[in-house]
Amino acid sequence: MKRLTAVMLIFALALALAGCGDFAPDPTEAASLTADYSFDRSNFPAIACGAAQEPLAGAIAAIMLGETRHSASDVLDVTATGAAWEQLASGEAGLVLAAEPDELPSGVDTAVISRDALVFYVGSGSEVDNITTAQLKSIISGGTTSWTGMGGKGDIVVIGRPEGSGSLAALRRLIGADALAVSEEATALTSSEVLGYGFYNEAVLMGLADGYKVLTVDGVEPTPETIGSGDYPLCVDILAGVSSSAASDSPERALWLWLQGGVGQAFISSQGYLEAAK
Repeated sequence: MKRLTAVMLIFALALALAGCGDFAPDPTEAASLTADYSFDRSNFPAIACGAAQEPLAGAIAAIMLGETRHSASDVLDVTATGAAWEQLASGEAGLVLAAEPDELPSGVDTAVISRDALVFYVGSGSEVDNITTAQLKSIISGGTTSWTGMGGKGDIVVIGRPEGSGSLAALRRLIGADALAVSEEATALTSSEVLGYGFYNEAVLMGLADGYKVLTVDGVEPTPETIGSGDYPLCVDILAGVSSSAASDSPERALWLWLQGGVGQAFISSQGYLEAAK
């Protein structure tokens, strides 16, 4: 393999990336040497990613190409989670950064590179602060239709997500979901009776649930600490995927391996994402 930039340069660039938006905090310090591979426009793999992973994918592309997020954005395809994995299977993308879809395509290699969580939120005027996983199962299945008995008032209005979304796939795996949780229409959270859901990164860090109240689940608040420790009950792994046929010295395989290593994990942390569970 060719030699890539020294990691000190990676983290110097990470400082610049962190200043490009509100998502990234101050970069994590990391004592390391070098990463392997030299990327440029001729060999950098096309990345397909879910919406919650867009800032991370953009930072990776920018850091590896030595460009700004804006100029490097053309190597990304930000799409629904299911569609991102389909692009990998068809060869349209060389690397995927996304949650697990309803069904992983065959012929792909995956690795956990970050941790997220499924969170639920209600209108800011709601009197509901906590919900149990048992209550969520009943609501999403249509068995419970009113907030009465949970400290709230009125009928529950579930804000669905479209087919192919990673959060809907996670809901199906962790809670169970039928048609009530699915909607192709984007509906605003306009009242205290609504119940919305999404990934922590998009809901809290990227602002999807701004102005609304994120619920504790089974008495545990979703925070970086409780998600990282696994104390929050609805944690989700974020995967990197490459084709199983990708050569060991291919750029997509090199980037996939880098994301799993200590330097890649430190970079993921520097961008405000949680590292993979130890």
